[in-house]
Amino acid sequence: MPTLHISSYAGQIDQAAKFRDGRTLASLLSLSGKHGQMVLDFLAKPDRGTAWIDRTLDTPNPSYAGQFKRTINKDGPWAEMATGHIWALVALNPVMNPMTHQMHHSDAVVAYQKQHEVVTALYRYLMDARDQTTGWALPLLYVVCRDLRKVAEQADQQLLANSQKAVKLEEASRLLQKCFSCCLNDRASDIAASRKMGTYYLATLLFKTYFRLNSTALCKNIIRGIGAADLPPLSSFPRAHQVTYKYYMAVFAFLREDYADAENRFREALEMCHYRMKRNIELILDYLIPLLLLRGVFPSPKLLAKSARHKTLYGPFAQAIKTGNVAAYERQLERAEKRLMERGTYLVVERARENAVRGLLKRAWVLEGKPARLSVETFRRYYNAAYAVGLADSGLSAADIERVRKSAEIDSEEMECLLANMIYKGLLKGYISHAHQLVVLSKDKPFPWYSPYRNRGQAFMQARQEKENSERQKMPPPATDGAAAQNGGTAAPAQA
Repeated sequence: MPTLHISSYAGQIDQAAKFRDGRTLASLLSLSGKHGQMVLDFLAKPDRGTAWIDRTLDTPNPSYAGQFKRTINKDGPWAEMATGHIWALVALNPVMNPMTHQMHHSDAVVAYQKQHEVVTALYRYLMDARDQTTGWALPLLYVVCRDLRKVAEQADQQLLANSQKAVKLEEASRLLQKCFSCCLNDRASDIAASRKMGTYYLATLLFKTYFRLNSTALCKNIIRGIGAADLPPLSSFPRAHQVTYKYYMAVFAFLREDYADAENRFREALEMCHYRMKRNIELILDYLIPLLLLRGVFPSPKLLAKSARHKTLYGPFAQAIKTGNVAAYERQLERAEKRLMERGTYLVVERARENAVRGLLKRAWVLEGKPARLSVETFRRYYNAAYAVGLADSGLSAADIERVRKSAEIDSEEMECLLANMIYKGLLKGYISHAHQLVVLSKDKPFPWYSPYRNRGQAFMQARQEKENSERQKMPPPATDGAAAQNGGTAAPAQA
């Protein structure tokens, strides 16, 4: 494999910095760039003599640091960033000493420290350049911030493996907040060349970080800051930023159990997503299809055709709801439990089981000739019989079928409770006469169309607000942009 000489690499960075070529700088300072392995191969060449130690973490002063200082333009942090970048690459890619055959292991914690220095250097440069347009550096800012989050996750995994506290991702989130504030509060008059055009990218990166940290309430600070800022409309930003922002806003609404808002936002994101972005489409469908099932809406064949994985996963659920086959729904829920838990949608799909129960009760009512009254016992017999029929098609052995059937059978009191629950949720119109053990059904559509998502009530909303406030208070107090600049970019960004 060809190698890339350190001097050639330094020259490329110098040229890109002189011409303010943000995209080239981004590719040259990306931890996943093509140059990485070629530079590492050059550092590991046997003919470099004692300089081979640059390929390890054994030296506190690698020789390439001095070469970068001499070669790269001093009008900016580029030499410092290049040094930290190569150091991070060395830390992430283990190597064997060709003479002693000693294996130098990777160290994600060191890589994180160096990547943190890279991002901090760029942040200080952007904050100091108040009278200059620095929008050209946004591609570079995107790459180094994205790499910082990835390396922070690896560092936390390493710390946990060594029985230490994982704090690197939380620490990285504070630096990402500063970068977000740096973009949001840019005062450049030309919006097209302003750092404000990077606001939504940094916002979605913070969303992803907060979700991983289980601190979703902190997303409100980002949303509030964007709402208060003088930003162009979302449609003015790159389409990729729009789709990603809508997706994370939808996930945030989903986690807060605001399902109506979540479904609308997921639909918007899906409509804007390019048809070739299969992975992005699957991420959206992971949430959108469970929301449709919860509302009693079957995903269309066209929607399921977008992803074979989702067709296999959710097709049986939709079919069980259509036929009122509660047993089939429960079997599929058991099979898909692990996959649904991974996406955080298990509880929503479990709640959608009541739609299969509704279908079963409606079939019983139709088979009885659509009477105005039906006894609780009649509903109970239909429920148990239908459950037994559903088990017969399960492929289980006769002994297992009999065991599951006996455990799943319900008595009259349980049936009455189930019917009362269906009436309360609006899936059945009527009332129960407990004294006569009768269900008096409404003359006008006793099994109405599915109502919108149910309101969780004022008490639930207030409890959620208190929880979000307590989570936000765990973060360090904000500082103004002026204070951040005076401290060399070490203060937290101003929060709206």
